[in-house]
Amino acid sequence: MDHYSENTLKLLQDIKELLLGIALLLLGGIFTGLGTGLAWLTSGDVFLLLLVAGLIIILYGGVHIWHGWTAHEVVEHQEETPNTQP
Repeated sequence: MDHYSENTLKLLQDIKELLLGIALLLLGGIFTGLGTGLAWLTSGDVFLLLLVAGLIIILYGGVHIWHGWTAHEVVEHQEETPNTQP
């Protein structure tokens, strides 16, 4: 496998981490909202578990986004293509 395709695979992995993190943030937000709303309406302690699970999922999604954002390093190669040499 050449150097460029390895960089492409690493970039795709980082994009996958970002998308997974965004999906987890959305899911955690839904769980947190449902848990808060239902616990407020019914004053039940069971729905507080949904709130706690939502906050944990939000934290986990944030970690995925952070890893996807910081893992990729942009490296520029100053090489000429073979067609441009005289």
